[in-house]
Amino acid sequence: MVTDAGLLFLLALRCHDALGMERLEDLVKECLETDELTQIGYGSGCISDGVGYKTGNGREVFVKVNRTSDALVMFRGEEASLRTMADTNTIHCPRPIKVLENIPGGGCAIIMEYLDLGSSGDEAALGTGLARLHMHNWRSLENGEGVANFGFPVATSCGSIPQDNSWTNDWVEFFCRKIDSQLDRLGSGSSSKEAKSLWSQLRPNIHKLFDGLVIRPSLLHVIYDPASFYGHYEYDFGINQCFPSFGRRFYEAYHSLIPKEPGCELRLQLYKLFHLLNHWNLFGSGYSSSSIKTLKDILRKI
Repeated sequence: MVTDAGLLFLLALRCHDALGMERLEDLVKECLETDELTQIGYGSGCISDGVGYKTGNGREVFVKVNRTSDALVMFRGEEASLRTMADTNTIHCPRPIKVLENIPGGGCAIIMEYLDLGSSGDEAALGTGLARLHMHNWRSLENGEGVANFGFPVATSCGSIPQDNSWTNDWVEFFCRKIDSQLDRLGSGSSSKEAKSLWSQLRPNIHKLFDGLVIRPSLLHVIYDPASFYGHYEYDFGINQCFPSFGRRFYEAYHSLIPKEPGCELRLQLYKLFHLLNHWNLFGSGYSSSSIKTLKDILRKI
């Protein structure tokens, strides 16, 4: 039962949020040099909230808002990721406009180009575009340019968890660092201890999954979160092993440009492991059993 005092508190909180959004809209107007904003969409997610706007001259933008202490790292990383991907001219992604720090109500916001995602689009075109994104740095390296190491100039976030993208010339070590970081966050419960024990057995043998491969850095999208870095192209499909969303036409188009390499199915399980652990850290122990099962499966097959 909600008391009168509780109702007054909720009303005050809602008014505070509304006032914060109104002040945020004033900052957006100032940034876009417009006096008029019309809301064209709204979404609330488990990490951030977003609002679509149309300006008086018809320009459409999307404003993503996050109120946590990690918001600035998240949005600076997203800004750099989107800009770097857009500059390749290989895949259509929203261009970032500006990161707003210390917004009314707390946290940060990022303003970017608005894209209408109301339809699923052309899966084959998406597969082709992602393959071209992954190949872009390879072409640059062939021309004596490009990025020769694994990492990214800034930290990014997977969900709300900051990612260390420090540069290294060793892909296996870069990836193992990502798993180490996730396990360090898990705490000391029995499931966490089991996962850490399994990883201590698996980590020294990870290199076996890459024997005979030449790993060239690709610019990655990291599918759902724009949390880019230069890494092994197969890594971009790890999240899709957890939450399948691409169909046959997507993969046919992608692999017509980048054929599957031997051993890819087990490596995809390895990349899936990162996302399971990340979800365990973000959303709780509901992901513990699938994480432990994946560790055991890889150990058994490696």
